[in-house]
Amino acid sequence: MSKTKVALVGCDFVGMSLGLAIKRALRDVEVVGHDKDRDAMRRAEGARAIDRGEWNLPNACEGAAAIFICEPHGALEVTLRAIAPDLGPHTIVATVGGSNVAALRMAESVLVGNVPFFSTSLVYHPDRANDDAVLPTADTIRDAIWTIVPSRSASTQMVDTFVALANQVGARPIFVDPVERDGMAVAVEAMPMILGSLLMLAVSSDAAWSEREWMAGSAFGQIVSGAEHAPKYAAALEAQPDTAVHWLNQIMLQCMALRDAIAARNTEAVERLLTQAEERRQQWLADRRRGRIEGHIPIERDAGGLLKLLVGERMADRLAGNKKR
Repeated sequence: MSKTKVALVGCDFVGMSLGLAIKRALRDVEVVGHDKDRDAMRRAEGARAIDRGEWNLPNACEGAAAIFICEPHGALEVTLRAIAPDLGPHTIVATVGGSNVAALRMAESVLVGNVPFFSTSLVYHPDRANDDAVLPTADTIRDAIWTIVPSRSASTQMVDTFVALANQVGARPIFVDPVERDGMAVAVEAMPMILGSLLMLAVSSDAAWSEREWMAGSAFGQIVSGAEHAPKYAAALEAQPDTAVHWLNQIMLQCMALRDAIAARNTEAVERLLTQAEERRQQWLADRRRGRIEGHIPIERDAGGLLKLLVGERMADRLAGNKKR
């Protein structure tokens, strides 16, 4: 029996974590990886996140039951145009990360109408690392929120298949509004990196920086590491300027409140602000650990062959509510 092929376009942290989870969760699957960076492909092979790397993009995706694109948005159009001729109504194509709205628009302009396209993102659990310097494991994706925005061309059967696959690898699939998701992503994904960049500018602009920069260590380095991703986050701000201005205003209000409390020597107010932040952080973590309470996402009884191909006949029947053995 031939193995089901899954293609990963982009072998970064996200791609590797997805590949490892798929290989553990699904039987008789071959995960083929593609990345412009040959070293990235070799790392993915070494970590066993992919079964093999393929330098030729069309070859990597040819005959795949599902294609996950984990590249930066700037490469999406080239990728979709390269693989579009071989796509049909029974191949899942999904972006993982980046702007949902932009990905949907790009797919609509490049792909033919019957290709089931999904714009998605993986929001890893806070207890797990999401760092390109750290190799992921098959557990990295466990309990991650997998946000899903199907294209208009995605049939109910294909949506069911995608949801079943997300559940099978241990993620928690949820459907989101693409505009709302992109707006919140500016706050919780882009802003932390951007604030680190602003801190780098503020500290390094001080006259004493050149003489005292050796005092900055690992804590400072982790906070300001986002500066190396300047093009990515600049594009996020450019795509949603009103949303970016809103969140910057909210952050500045908190900064001014802290500044005024310090200037007034109001230790109680300073402590109250910082304590409130920690209380809200703990509440957020507690909510994440409890998990989202979602109603059962119905799976069509006739979900088609791809569902059984990806997750197995018994699992497909169980997801569809079929109790027969």
